[in-house]
Amino acid sequence: MTKVLLLSKNHMIESNLQNILQRVNAEFYCSSSLFYQAKEQAQVIQYFSLVIVCDTISNVELTQYIKGIKSCGIPIFRMGNKKQINATEFSWLDDDIDYWIEPGDSDSEIIDKIARASFYKPQPGRPSKEEGFTGQNYSNFINRLSKRELQLLVYLYEANGETISRELLCQKMWKTEMSHAGFSNLSAIAKRLKLKMLAAGIDTEGMGSSWGQGYFLQAPFLSFLKNNDFDKHFSAISTHVEAPHEETT
Repeated sequence: MTKVLLLSKNHMIESNLQNILQRVNAEFYCSSSLFYQAKEQAQVIQYFSLVIVCDTISNVELTQYIKGIKSCGIPIFRMGNKKQINATEFSWLDDDIDYWIEPGDSDSEIIDKIARASFYKPQPGRPSKEEGFTGQNYSNFINRLSKRELQLLVYLYEANGETISRELLCQKMWKTEMSHAGFSNLSAIAKRLKLKMLAAGIDTEGMGSSWGQGYFLQAPFLSFLKNNDFDKHFSAISTHVEAPHEETT
């Protein structure tokens, strides 16, 4: 049986969603406290097949707690308009959301999404630390980066663990004022960089993000780069990524 956790501030207004879950004979539980206590109650949340973050929870709040929910290892649904959110400063949330329940979705579409998520198989455990990240993987990782991905990594490395705002990153990378298009491009580049980190055996937590602020490198990954002579290549890489080219994303 599919077990669904609804994270909502008001279970009374989620009646339509609850009716859909009843139609497919899903077991569901509605809570607001588990949203705020995800890290402390991971074992409770892991009991469920999937979690749906309802739209009574704001994007501002979601940015503060989504990492805790994500760490529980089950698919995350979000009620809301994906296209609208991707045009705002909250666009990076899409990186951590597995499925969207949008206003125009029919009951059958929602049922299909829940069915797909119910067969979700967590990927095999990946190393959460960089100790298993070998020199060969490091070389492959660096060589596979696009100019823009490498450029982002260089700027974050140069910040030495401090957060760089998305506005400043957009100015550095495109030499233009901040715009929604720039934010969207930056979010896409950061997402691809994270995927390549995963492929090389680096946990995505190696690169962090701060809501309303920007991106930074976590201490373990930053130390790994320093210990693997990234400094030696830094000047050459900096010159390379600063060279003008036509690539925009």
